[in-house]
Amino acid sequence: MIIAKAAFRILIGIFFGAASAIALTPAFAAFTSAEDRVTPIVMMSLVLLCGVLCFFAPSIRRAFGRGFLALGASVFALPISAFLLSGRAASEVVGTAEAGSEAIAAVGAGLAGIAVTGVATFFGLIIGTILLLIGLVLSLGGRREVIIVDGPQRTEPMVRK
Repeated sequence: MIIAKAAFRILIGIFFGAASAIALTPAFAAFTSAEDRVTPIVMMSLVLLCGVLCFFAPSIRRAFGRGFLALGASVFALPISAFLLSGRAASEVVGTAEAGSEAIAAVGAGLAGIAVTGVATFFGLIIGTILLLIGLVLSLGGRREVIIVDGPQRTEPMVRK
């Protein structure tokens, strides 16, 4: 039974790690070049890191909480990822524009970057906040044991003066 729970926690971690890597794909794409071999390694290390974090969780509920926290942080960073990718795309568009149309290409790329970043901000902040709250509730919530210790009992009644 312990092995089955550990395997299930690892699967939870791998699932949430893969979802986190997918959410950070725009940032990875912004830093990728034609001969880049580091980006897939970073993506796989993110998946493995989330798997390890969930494996060491004390319960399946806490494993889900840690997975939701990792995914929420990745989705919450989606506006930054979109900003990086739109900046990279704008740089490429302006660099390949014809001799007289660099200004028009820069304005168009800037407007497209603003639109993409705005949509990513809208969805990233809302969905990221929801995922982070779910992760916090699952990780930190639960029963709390409260022990009430009575102080010494008084034998004489209190009299106000």
